[in-house]
Amino acid sequence: MGEPGGGEPILILGGFASSYPLYGPLRAALAEVSGRPVTVAPITLLDWAGVVASDSYGPLLRIVERAVQASLAAHAAQRLTLVAHSAGGVLARIYMGDQPYGPRKLVYNGFQRVSTLVTLGTPHSATRSGRQGGLNQIAFVQATYPGAYWRFIRYVSVMGKGIHGDAAGPPPERGAWQSYRLLTGDGAQWGDGVVPLGAGLLEGSRHVIIPGLRHDPRPDRPWYGTSTAIVRGWWEAE
Repeated sequence: MGEPGGGEPILILGGFASSYPLYGPLRAALAEVSGRPVTVAPITLLDWAGVVASDSYGPLLRIVERAVQASLAAHAAQRLTLVAHSAGGVLARIYMGDQPYGPRKLVYNGFQRVSTLVTLGTPHSATRSGRQGGLNQIAFVQATYPGAYWRFIRYVSVMGKGIHGDAAGPPPERGAWQSYRLLTGDGAQWGDGVVPLGAGLLEGSRHVIIPGLRHDPRPDRPWYGTSTAIVRGWWEAE
């Protein structure tokens, strides 16, 4: 991935209901491909459980801020690259913002510390709101920071085209249909099995679509961080 970015550190933000050790293989592959220092924000399943209870990313934002500051200090850098999976991309967009968020009116102005945001299977848009599936958080970023909002930040949206939703198909296709329909109202479309292409490709960003990729790591199918070759495919996309 070309400039901007140079030799800046990279911070990975995990997706909904994940724990940071899950991203160890992605961290290693990304470090090899990029030649940069890579760390993972220490967000755990317990942290995500708190989000379900509160319908707020507030506690996660504090973890992200600490991880960003630690990475910048460790590498004497002014800015870094965020690589965010799934809901982590929505979290990143809130963190980068300059408007009050949530009941505590949190503002982190992360745009001052981020040069590039790469999202992997992030649901950037939705046609409805609600507590289910983080829809309220998606609605917030859609309304407050639409599209590639910060013009001096590079946005890259990476999406797998791995499964077409089908309400009458086998379980993977039915599950994809339900998830796509929740986000967009239309289940019969292509996506990564959880997020449809239309929701995952942020307007104004660089779009990278990789055939065959699925949303999250499973032993029987490739996802965004399965191998060095796959990571190189999206990291080096021009």
